[in-house]
Amino acid sequence: MSRILLLFAFPLAFAFAGAAFESESYLIWIGSKCPAGSTTCTNVTYNQTSKNNGKTIIIQRGEPIVGNLSGNLIGYKFIDSKNNQVFELSMDLEKKYMLYIRNLSEKSVGKAFRQENITPINEATYQQKLKKIKK
Repeated sequence: MSRILLLFAFPLAFAFAGAAFESESYLIWIGSKCPAGSTTCTNVTYNQTSKNNGKTIIIQRGEPIVGNLSGNLIGYKFIDSKNNQVFELSMDLEKKYMLYIRNLSEKSVGKAFRQENITPINEATYQQKLKKIKK
């Protein structure tokens, strides 16, 4: 849990760090190659795998979401131009995580058409669950 919080509080300084999450529909891996303390680094990757069909979406260059009051990193926004969607993964003031999936079409700009609670999971659990989905 502390590793997950560190990813959002300030990205880890390792060569490549990451955090795993699970929602009702998806397994998610957020990979970061950002320096510690950065709230502007976009060298972040979103990897989402559907639990239903095993389809994986990978999006490079996440846009940091910074808290207005704290100035701390609270999540990332990833734009998938190919599929016309935006994926936002963020943490609220109660340290609960949420995934918002929005459509980029002109008809529904800014409206969340799907949102799911997400739970941090450890990397080993993520890998086990991913392996079962990919069978």
